[in-house]
Amino acid sequence: MTPLTLTMQAFGPFAGSETIDFTALGRSPLFLINGPTGAGKSSILDALCFALYGQTTGNERDPSQMRCDQADATLLTEVTLDFRLRGIGYRVRRVPQQERPKARGEGTTTHNAEAQLWRLKADGEVETCLVARKVNDATTELQTLIGLDANQFRQVMVLPQGKFRELLLAGSKEREVIFSQLFQTQIFQRIEERLRTQASQIERAVNDHRQHISGILAGGELESEAALAQEQESLAPQVEEARQRFDTAQQQRRQAEQQRDEAQALQRQFAARESLAADKARHLEQQAHIESIKERLAQSAHAQALRPQNTALAQAQHLFTTAQTEQRQAQAVLTTQRAHAEQAQQGLETARQRQAELPALRERHRQLGEFIHKGQQLSELQARFQTAQAAWQQADGALKRDEKQLDSIRQQGEAIGINLERLQTEFQQLASAPAELSRHERLLNQRQELDELTRQGRALTTQQQQATEALSRQQSEVAQAQRHATEQEMRWHQGQAALLALSLEVGAACPVCGSLEHPAPAVQNADVVTQAQVETARLALENHRQALQTAERHTQHLAQQSSYNAEQVQRLNQQLGEWASQALMALQNACEGLSRQAKRRESVEKEISQQTAARDALRREWGALDKQLKAQRPAVEKAKEDALRLESLRDQLSQSLPEDARDPEAMRRTLAELEQQIAQLEKAWESAQQALSIAQTQLARAEEQLRGASQRVERHQQEHEQAQTEWQTALQASPFDDDAAFQAAQLNDPQRGELTRQVETYQHRLAELEGALQNYQTQLAEKTPPDLEALTRLTEAAQAEENTQLEAWRTLDGRLTTLTGIHQKLAAAHAAQAELEAQYQLWGTLSEVANGRTGHRISLQRFVLGVLLDDVLIQASERLVRMSRGRYQLVRREDPSKGNRASGLELDVADTYTGKNRSVATLSGGESFMAALSLALGLSDVVQAYAGGIQLDTLFIDEGFGSLDQDALDQAIAMLSELQMGGRMIGVISHVSELKEQMPVRIEVHASRHGSSVEVKGALL
Repeated sequence: MTPLTLTMQAFGPFAGSETIDFTALGRSPLFLINGPTGAGKSSILDALCFALYGQTTGNERDPSQMRCDQADATLLTEVTLDFRLRGIGYRVRRVPQQERPKARGEGTTTHNAEAQLWRLKADGEVETCLVARKVNDATTELQTLIGLDANQFRQVMVLPQGKFRELLLAGSKEREVIFSQLFQTQIFQRIEERLRTQASQIERAVNDHRQHISGILAGGELESEAALAQEQESLAPQVEEARQRFDTAQQQRRQAEQQRDEAQALQRQFAARESLAADKARHLEQQAHIESIKERLAQSAHAQALRPQNTALAQAQHLFTTAQTEQRQAQAVLTTQRAHAEQAQQGLETARQRQAELPALRERHRQLGEFIHKGQQLSELQARFQTAQAAWQQADGALKRDEKQLDSIRQQGEAIGINLERLQTEFQQLASAPAELSRHERLLNQRQELDELTRQGRALTTQQQQATEALSRQQSEVAQAQRHATEQEMRWHQGQAALLALSLEVGAACPVCGSLEHPAPAVQNADVVTQAQVETARLALENHRQALQTAERHTQHLAQQSSYNAEQVQRLNQQLGEWASQALMALQNACEGLSRQAKRRESVEKEISQQTAARDALRREWGALDKQLKAQRPAVEKAKEDALRLESLRDQLSQSLPEDARDPEAMRRTLAELEQQIAQLEKAWESAQQALSIAQTQLARAEEQLRGASQRVERHQQEHEQAQTEWQTALQASPFDDDAAFQAAQLNDPQRGELTRQVETYQHRLAELEGALQNYQTQLAEKTPPDLEALTRLTEAAQAEENTQLEAWRTLDGRLTTLTGIHQKLAAAHAAQAELEAQYQLWGTLSEVANGRTGHRISLQRFVLGVLLDDVLIQASERLVRMSRGRYQLVRREDPSKGNRASGLELDVADTYTGKNRSVATLSGGESFMAALSLALGLSDVVQAYAGGIQLDTLFIDEGFGSLDQDALDQAIAMLSELQMGGRMIGVISHVSELKEQMPVRIEVHASRHGSSVEVKGALL
């Protein structure tokens, strides 16, 4: 990122608008920002950082506090920065939240923070707006473009006053964050996470498989796989023996069932023979009934021969009776038709008399038609008059309503204007509510954190007291164990001396002192201590010592936690100020009140927008309505004229009609009645003529029907007498005495067929019974009935034995099958577990190594960053060696950190005077500045060389040169000059007078009581 122009307006000490054109300093300049204390040198860096990130370089001043007190009240505080990044120009403008005078009236209103970001063309003109207004969107977009957040920007591109040691003294974690962003090494972190995730998944799968194996054994009620193998081995011969016993029992059951089935078959043959004999005896009992049926069938055959003569007589009788009935019906119809013909003749005469009234009725009909036509014209004129009158009244009413609505709109507009003034006043009063709410919410979070830390502090105090007491007890126990162990060793030595004394002999040398005399040999006590007891005492002492060390570490850990807790409490007390001593409820109430004010502010703002929109809508409606009224008035006058003209025409036509003909409805009803009367007369004449014609026709038809019926009666009477004679002759020649005997002997076809079937069925069944009975007599001639009950008992006993053996075999075989299945499942589970363990051996090892859980506890990303840091340190050390006159070099610490802290990116300084490495924190102020400057320059070189997507082609240094001696200062300026020649912009803020002589290109900052100003000197124009 290379700044091009920076414009500061009412910002910091600059009361007006000050613009710095960095392009006027030359290509890749090395320049000095010079000026008296308080003039605003550091404010230039604040403006740069504020334009990019909305924060100052030290992040110690709120952006809303950066307004210049000497600035004019109407001048807005804002910063605009044009910069170039990877060959593309950008422009960012930021305005902090601030109070400004109201546009109307007195007082101030809050101007909310805003930010804009544009992409520029090659000529500096705006090409695209990337962010229109939102501050957070601009910060996010710029952070993405530059690749650094505000803290990282301050550590690698801007070394603010008092902040140049941050990157130098940062720990591994902080330096890892910065370097991973600069060198884009997040891929290695993703590799670590992927390996860790894969190893965790495999580890969980291995544990799941172990539980699965335990579940398989538990499902089979087995304690172990050895128990499974043992039970399988013992069950195999038992299953085979059970199967053989079942086969034997099954064979015996089959033999018993065969004997029982044969006996049942023989028993059924004896029972069938007896049943057939009984059936034959019962069948012979029907013999007499069958003979009577045969006799009746013979009588039916004789009657069948006489049926044609009897049928002919019945038909003749039926025809004669039917003809007599038809003759009587025809006579009745003839009488009726004669009466109808006479009535039709009389109706015709009556219709002829009424026919004379028709001419007078038709004349009256014509007159009524003329009156009705004029009445219709009168009705149409009346309807048109009513329509015109209604249109006139409607238009006049609409005109009056619109005039009333116009007056109402004016009143509503006045009311909305009054309400808007009230809402705007309230909105201005609530302008600072969001910022105050944000500040109080931050204070509330800090206060809650303070309360939690206070509670933790009390708990830590209690734990420290308990740990101190436990430590005292452990110390006492260690001392007691020490005394006991010493006492046991002394007693053991005394026992050994007593044992040695037992082997002394007079005149023999003592194995201890070599004396030949033994005046006071050791005496063995009753309480003898063994070597095992001594070892036990020593072991107990060692255990107590370890417990003491654990208690000491625990006490130290609690002391560290308590100290850290106290530091945090002190920090929060300082940040909270007076709120630290007040009740939490008061702060919560303040937040709630401010929250209500902020919500009310949003509500008021929304109401203002709604009321403004409503007022604008009313204005538009008023204009449209006024225009509409101007067009309505002529239309109302025309509607009035049309109504009056139609009323005059209606009155003229009404006077030309008789008084009784002015009602169109009454005239239509009279005309309809007259038309109906004429139609009835005409229809009555036609109906009478038609009725007479129909009556005459029907009379002739009735006379003809009577003649035909009389002729049929005579013919059928002769046929009936002849059939009667023939029937009597046939009956006398038959075996029947009279007609009744003939009728009794007759059978219809179904009856005759049923009786014949009964005779045939009887004879057929008798033949079947005799044949079957003869067969059974032949088969059972030499056999006796079997003992079926005894055979059944034998079969049931064999079946029970088979079921018992089957159940025993199934139980044993089922258990063996279950065990075989369990064995197969275990084999598969073991194979899968072995595969998973082999995978875990690979992935787990890779994960442990990549995530820094082995050796020096250096992760993969930190290892890569360590290599990159080595490159940075090579470049940095070259510069530090020159500035320190060969004394110092920056090196990476190789020893791992204590405890579980991540390591690998800590820095030490190699001191050639002592030949030892020591922490960079031990350097003096001037030495720290030289080391930090060297590190920043080396980092810039390496980042540029690796081209990781981030360009560190600008460096600003705020103070620090005053701590260097002349030689180191010369070396520092020489290095900055070399860096400038490499294409980087270097800006230095310093009071050192020697720098003015060595750096002719300067930005002079002048201070005055009316505000500061800037001036570029030595620029290449």
